[in-house]
Amino acid sequence: MRAATAERIVVIGHVNHDRIWRLTEPLQAGGRLFWSSRDTRLGGGGYFTARRLHDLGHPVAILSNLMTDGHGDRAMADLGAQGLDTGLITRVTGDTDFADILLDPKGERTILSNERRLSREFTLARPLSDTIFYVNAPLLPETIRASLDRARLVVSQLPLRRADQRPADIMIGSKADMPGRGMADLWSLAADLAGPRLRYLVMTDGPEAISIYDGTREVTVVPAERVQVRDTIGAGDSFSGGVIHALLGEADIVEAVRMAADLTADWLAAREQETAAMTTEKSTL
Repeated sequence: MRAATAERIVVIGHVNHDRIWRLTEPLQAGGRLFWSSRDTRLGGGGYFTARRLHDLGHPVAILSNLMTDGHGDRAMADLGAQGLDTGLITRVTGDTDFADILLDPKGERTILSNERRLSREFTLARPLSDTIFYVNAPLLPETIRASLDRARLVVSQLPLRRADQRPADIMIGSKADMPGRGMADLWSLAADLAGPRLRYLVMTDGPEAISIYDGTREVTVVPAERVQVRDTIGAGDSFSGGVIHALLGEADIVEAVRMAADLTADWLAAREQETAAMTTEKSTL
């Protein structure tokens, strides 16, 4: 496999401010919730995928939006310090809305998000000449769609809600987000959005087998490693970054999915160790 490409990858997606509530017990309807810790950190589909691609050696620009308050200022500074290109981020007048994420002891998460935050629009003054894009956004202006149309590789997240059409070679989704729907049905949904350019639909299922579908045939990939972690936030976004990384290294789709699953397991395990070390350090202070 070749080294990471020198071409810039443009990641279109949200950069969020996540407030993580670590619960001591699973969620129960009508119950009383107890939490052991609360942390705030950058998150969102755009952020996690961009950060993972950068860590894998790729130059990355984030096309997103941040508010003009202090939280937005610090986020811009943090993204730049992490080596990400922030030149495509639009600043929007107003205050930052936090996303509250309830994380139970088994790693299951429940996300509480303000509709206003999800409705933030992505803007782009004129089409880009970049050739590699990752899209994790439902609504796209014409300038972004024109950029995707001329790109040589477009990987898109399968939108969960109403979304604009976008030319895409590969769509990635989660079976947990589309319960009860077969691959042929999901392919029809993805093809309506991506058009005739769509080559593969990839559907993850937590630590279980990953399905790859080309409109006719389904191939499954069983992850080689199963990790038990308390925090799975960003796992799917990291997986998408791993798929792009492998494809740019000339892997075929099956090998790209297998590599992405391995990379994601390693990433989750490393973050779990880092979190445990930080918790231990805090408890000894």
